Amino acid sequence: MSGLWKTVALVMVLPVTAEETPEVNGLNLGIAVMLLGSIAFMMATFYMVNHSDKDLRIMTWKVICATISIFVSVLIYQAFDDAIKAMFLEGASHIVTMQVAFLHSFVWFVLLQLLLATVSRAISWPCQSAVEDTPDDQRELDLKCWAVILGHITGFASISAWSQLQAHLGGSVLILPMAFFSLWALFRVTDMVREWVSLADDGVKDKMEEAWDEATEETEDDVMALTLSFLVVQTFRFWIYGVLPDEEGNLDNRQIDPSLVQAFVSLGVGMLIALLSYLRTIYGSSKHSRYSVWLRLISDFSSCWMVMFSIDRIMTITSLGGAEYGVLGNVITACFLTFFSFTVMYFLDKEADKVDDALEGLAEEVGQTADAKKMKSRKKVAMRATVLAIGVLIGFAWERCFDVAVDETAEREASEGILPPSLVKVVLALMLATLVVPAWRWYILPVVRELGGFEEGEEEDEETGGAKEGYMPPILPEDLYRELEALKQKAAKLQEEKEALERQVESLQRLPAPVPALAAAAKKSVTSPKNAGAAGSSTPKSRQAPNAGSPSSRGKTNGPR
Repeated sequence: MSGLWKTVALVMVLPVTAEETPEVNGLNLGIAVMLLGSIAFMMATFYMVNHSDKDLRIMTWKVICATISIFVSVLIYQAFDDAIKAMFLEGASHIVTMQVAFLHSFVWFVLLQLLLATVSRAISWPCQSAVEDTPDDQRELDLKCWAVILGHITGFASISAWSQLQAHLGGSVLILPMAFFSLWALFRVTDMVREWVSLADDGVKDKMEEAWDEATEETEDDVMALTLSFLVVQTFRFWIYGVLPDEEGNLDNRQIDPSLVQAFVSLGVGMLIALLSYLRTIYGSSKHSRYSVWLRLISDFSSCWMVMFSIDRIMTITSLGGAEYGVLGNVITACFLTFFSFTVMYFLDKEADKVDDALEGLAEEVGQTADAKKMKSRKKVAMRATVLAIGVLIGFAWERCFDVAVDETAEREASEGILPPSLVKVVLALMLATLVVPAWRWYILPVVRELGGFEEGEEEDEETGGAKEGYMPPILPEDLYRELEALKQKAAKLQEEKEALERQVESLQRLPAPVPALAAAAKKSVTSPKNAGAAGSSTPKSRQAPNAGSPSSRGKTNGPR
């Protein structure tokens, strides 16, 4: 630890003269590194969101979305969890604490279902107005916003509950099927409830009810993936280190000896999981189902957890950073993981561009089989999925920094004797969420949608060749509904053109039948010497349909047509 402080402190105080050098303590050093890390992260993000490559811009905006959503979700959950423990669980047994954790998780899950149903107007309350004047595209963004936030909160609450049960069972691997089948049964029940609610009013699912169902299913997928991936990582780390980490993933250094070999083995396991997920996307089963989505998300999240904890452990052992050193160590680890992740994203995107060029070449060459094109396309999809997992990794890394920073701020304010730490943390969490969530909803999510960050249909078509086969990432409902709205507008425009043409046909059909005879009579009257001088005055009369239809007129113009 002393070597770390001396190195960073030397960098901080180089511009300061000897007589002006202040005393460097842990708090000042942590603030300095947090400031430098934040500036570096913001500038790197600025470069990436303005990059000439559209794919990199989209991926960077997705990373920002993942980081903000995870930050807000963990902040809110940890604040309420600490408040519940401080108010009701002082001195409680482990069984009681575990039961309250499951109840806490279930409350967030029910709140998720109700709030998403309210936002989509699938259900209404007496306090809501009967007329909804919010456009559908805005309600879809509202649905997306709250689905992501509440999904992550519920996921982390589920992680805490099942991790405590895993510790109670001594790290048994049976926790994995228990968690899977419990969540699967719960999701089946809520799926039937949503189906009943959607059909209860008029027997037909409207647009927003479909959006509610799709968004809630995707949120449940995140809950399943977060819970199972963390339990898988806890199991692997228990096998590697011989000690089960706590519910937040921290190892007790008093029970184990620092070993770089174990840390690198853990890192290798995380890389192996990422590689297997990549290969499964390319060579795996061609049948798409919700279970394949779960498998992909669990694999991606597991690799993220393993890499993050392994890097943190390596930096802790080598005195370069890590959670053991508080905010300072977490910020250093997060900065390293951010730099590493952006570098990997850049090279993966370049490799994906090469695959695009190869696909174009295959399309121009004669004799190339469809299987070769399909394989190239599935490689591209696998690269994109890996990049999304890297974005989640950055969100996990910075979430730990924010969590520790809020904890230490709450402890410091509570030391003044004004408010208890748990209440200070709740106030800070609500203040930060009030500041961050509206900006995320108003200015970030629309940009991601405008850039096509929510659209996965192109990757599906590339992978499957337009057929319902191959591995297909989930499609967000808002993309389908946006396309549906465009088709409806096009159909309405065609209907208007059809009605205009019908009106023209009807007007033509109302014209008098002997129109050629009228023209011949008018021509004869104009060319006659007797009427040549009065041609100008007789022209308006000759255009009157009733005169042309008189018996005398019909008798004088009975010529060939």
